[in-house]
Amino acid sequence: MAFRDEIQALSGQNVNLCFQCSKCSSGCPLADKMDLKPAQVMHSIRLGRADSVLNSQAIWLCVDCETCTSRCPQDVEPAAAMAAVRVLALQKGIKPSVKVIDIYYRGFVDNMRLNGKIHDASVAGITQLLTGQLIPDLPLAMKLLVRGRVKPPPLPLGGGRFRKIYRNALAKEKESRA
Repeated sequence: MAFRDEIQALSGQNVNLCFQCSKCSSGCPLADKMDLKPAQVMHSIRLGRADSVLNSQAIWLCVDCETCTSRCPQDVEPAAAMAAVRVLALQKGIKPSVKVIDIYYRGFVDNMRLNGKIHDASVAGITQLLTGQLIPDLPLAMKLLVRGRVKPPPLPLGGGRFRKIYRNALAKEKESRA
Protein backbone atom coordinates (compact mmCIF):
# COMPACT_ATOMS: atom_id res chain seq x y z
CA MET A 1 0.00 0.00 0.00
CA ALA A 2 1.37 3.43 -0.93
CA PHE A 3 2.25 5.81 1.90
CA ARG A 4 -0.45 8.34 0.94
CA ASP A 5 -3.01 5.51 0.85
CA GLU A 6 -2.03 4.44 4.36
CA ILE A 7 -2.47 8.02 5.58
CA GLN A 8 -5.81 8.30 3.81
CA ALA A 9 -7.01 5.03 5.35
CA LEU A 10 -6.03 6.19 8.85
CA SER A 11 -7.20 9.81 8.57
CA GLY A 12 -9.96 9.77 5.99
CA GLN A 13 -8.18 12.63 4.22
CA ASN A 14 -7.55 12.76 0.48
CA VAL A 15 -4.21 14.58 0.46
CA ASN A 16 -4.37 14.80 -3.35
CA LEU A 17 -6.93 17.61 -2.94
CA CYS A 18 -4.24 19.86 -1.43
CA PHE A 19 -3.02 22.35 -4.04
CA GLN A 20 -0.21 23.80 -1.91
CA CYS A 21 -1.68 27.23 -1.15
CA SER A 22 0.25 27.12 2.17
CA LYS A 23 -2.55 28.73 4.17
CA CYS A 24 -2.11 25.88 6.66
CA SER A 25 1.56 26.72 7.15
CA SER A 26 0.98 30.46 7.41
CA GLY A 27 -1.59 29.93 10.17
CA CYS A 28 0.26 27.28 12.15
CA PRO A 29 1.44 28.68 15.51
CA LEU A 30 4.38 26.25 15.61
CA ALA A 31 5.46 26.37 11.96
CA ASP A 32 8.62 28.30 12.84
CA LYS A 33 9.72 25.42 15.10
CA MET A 34 9.04 22.68 12.54
CA ASP A 35 11.54 21.16 10.14
CA LEU A 36 8.69 20.61 7.65
CA LYS A 37 5.79 23.07 7.52
CA PRO A 38 2.26 21.57 7.37
CA ALA A 39 2.03 22.23 3.60
CA GLN A 40 5.39 20.49 3.12
CA VAL A 41 4.17 17.50 5.14
CA MET A 42 1.06 17.27 2.96
CA HIS A 43 3.15 17.55 -0.22
CA SER A 44 5.62 14.93 1.03
CA ILE A 45 2.75 12.56 1.81
CA ARG A 46 1.43 13.06 -1.74
CA LEU A 47 4.87 12.30 -3.16
CA GLY A 48 5.27 9.19 -1.00
CA ARG A 49 8.27 10.49 0.96
CA ALA A 50 7.51 8.27 3.92
CA ASP A 51 10.97 8.42 5.53
CA SER A 52 11.18 12.19 5.61
CA VAL A 53 7.66 12.55 7.04
CA LEU A 54 7.81 9.70 9.55
CA ASN A 55 11.14 10.93 10.90
CA SER A 56 10.31 14.63 10.91
CA GLN A 57 9.92 16.77 14.01
CA ALA A 58 6.83 18.43 12.56
CA ILE A 59 4.50 15.48 13.18
CA TRP A 60 5.44 15.48 16.87
CA LEU A 61 5.35 19.25 17.33
CA CYS A 62 1.83 19.54 15.90
CA VAL A 63 -0.54 20.23 18.81
CA ASP A 64 -3.74 19.48 16.87
CA CYS A 65 -5.04 23.04 17.30
CA GLU A 66 -6.63 22.59 13.85
CA THR A 67 -5.80 26.12 12.69
CA CYS A 68 -4.48 24.52 9.50
CA THR A 69 -7.74 22.65 9.02
CA SER A 70 -9.88 25.77 9.46
CA ARG A 71 -7.78 27.68 6.91
CA CYS A 72 -7.81 25.05 4.15
CA PRO A 73 -9.88 26.17 1.12
CA GLN A 74 -10.06 22.54 -0.08
CA ASP A 75 -11.49 21.21 3.22
CA VAL A 76 -8.50 18.95 3.69
CA GLU A 77 -7.58 18.39 7.33
CA PRO A 78 -3.80 18.58 7.72
CA ALA A 79 -4.15 18.05 11.49
CA ALA A 80 -5.87 14.70 10.88
CA ALA A 81 -3.16 13.71 8.40
CA MET A 82 -0.45 14.64 10.93
CA ALA A 83 -2.20 12.55 13.60
CA ALA A 84 -2.36 9.62 11.17
CA VAL A 85 1.36 9.97 10.43
CA ARG A 86 2.09 9.88 14.19
CA VAL A 87 0.02 6.70 14.55
CA LEU A 88 1.78 5.13 11.57
CA ALA A 89 5.20 6.10 12.93
CA LEU A 90 4.44 4.50 16.29
CA GLN A 91 3.07 1.38 14.58
CA LYS A 92 6.33 1.10 12.65
CA GLY A 93 8.33 1.45 15.87
CA ILE A 94 9.65 4.92 15.03
CA LYS A 95 10.25 6.89 18.21
CA PRO A 96 9.38 10.58 18.32
CA SER A 97 12.28 12.67 17.06
CA VAL A 98 11.56 15.20 19.83
CA LYS A 99 12.55 13.49 23.12
CA VAL A 100 10.21 15.60 25.27
CA ILE A 101 7.24 14.47 23.19
CA ASP A 102 8.03 10.80 23.77
CA ILE A 103 8.21 11.43 27.51
CA TYR A 104 5.00 13.46 27.43
CA TYR A 105 3.04 10.75 25.56
CA ARG A 106 4.24 8.06 27.97
CA GLY A 107 3.27 10.27 30.93
CA PHE A 108 -0.13 10.94 29.38
CA VAL A 109 -0.95 7.25 28.88
CA ASP A 110 0.45 6.27 32.29
CA ASN A 111 -1.70 8.98 33.90
CA MET A 112 -4.78 7.61 32.13
CA ARG A 113 -3.96 4.07 33.23
CA LEU A 114 -3.54 5.19 36.82
CA ASN A 115 -6.49 7.59 37.18
CA GLY A 116 -8.86 6.81 34.33
CA LYS A 117 -8.70 10.48 33.35
CA ILE A 118 -6.06 13.10 32.72
CA HIS A 119 -4.72 15.33 35.46
CA ASP A 120 -2.87 17.99 33.50
CA ALA A 121 -0.57 19.05 36.31
CA SER A 122 0.57 15.45 36.88
CA VAL A 123 1.37 14.95 33.19
CA ALA A 124 3.23 18.27 33.06
CA GLY A 125 5.07 17.48 36.31
CA ILE A 126 6.18 14.03 35.17
CA THR A 127 7.31 15.46 31.84
CA GLN A 128 9.28 18.21 33.59
CA LEU A 129 10.81 15.73 36.06
CA LEU A 130 11.92 13.25 33.39
CA THR A 131 13.38 15.98 31.17
CA GLY A 132 15.26 17.59 34.04
CA GLN A 133 13.22 20.80 33.93
CA LEU A 134 11.36 20.39 37.23
CA ILE A 135 13.58 22.59 39.41
CA PRO A 136 13.42 25.72 37.20
CA ASP A 137 9.61 25.51 37.02
CA LEU A 138 9.02 24.59 40.68
CA PRO A 139 8.51 28.18 41.95
CA LEU A 140 5.80 28.79 39.36
CA ALA A 141 4.15 25.44 40.14
CA MET A 142 4.06 26.28 43.85
CA LYS A 143 2.50 29.72 43.16
CA LEU A 144 -0.18 28.11 41.01
CA LEU A 145 -0.89 25.46 43.64
CA VAL A 146 -1.10 28.00 46.50
CA ARG A 147 -3.45 30.22 44.49
CA GLY A 148 -5.72 27.28 43.68
CA ARG A 149 -4.98 27.40 39.96
CA VAL A 150 -3.78 23.78 39.98
CA LYS A 151 -5.74 21.06 41.68
CA PRO A 152 -3.89 18.34 43.60
CA PRO A 153 -3.70 14.99 41.83
CA PRO A 154 -6.65 12.63 42.33
CA LEU A 155 -6.34 9.37 44.20
CA PRO A 156 -5.46 6.61 41.72
CA LEU A 157 -8.80 4.84 41.98
CA GLY A 158 -10.55 5.36 38.64
CA GLY A 159 -8.24 3.75 36.15
CA GLY A 160 -9.75 0.26 36.14
CA ARG A 161 -12.17 0.83 33.27
CA PHE A 162 -9.57 2.60 31.16
CA ARG A 163 -7.00 -0.15 31.83
CA LYS A 164 -9.51 -2.73 30.57
CA ILE A 165 -10.18 -0.69 27.40
CA TYR A 166 -6.44 -0.16 26.93
CA ARG A 167 -5.64 -3.88 27.28
CA ASN A 168 -8.43 -4.77 24.81
CA ALA A 169 -7.12 -2.21 22.31
CA LEU A 170 -3.58 -3.58 22.62
CA ALA A 171 -4.86 -7.17 22.15
CA LYS A 172 -6.86 -6.18 19.04
CA GLU A 173 -3.85 -4.36 17.62
CA LYS A 174 -1.67 -7.41 18.27
CA GLU A 175 -4.24 -9.67 16.55
CA SER A 176 -4.44 -7.42 13.51
CA ARG A 177 -0.63 -7.55 13.09
CA ALA A 178 -0.52 -11.34 13.32
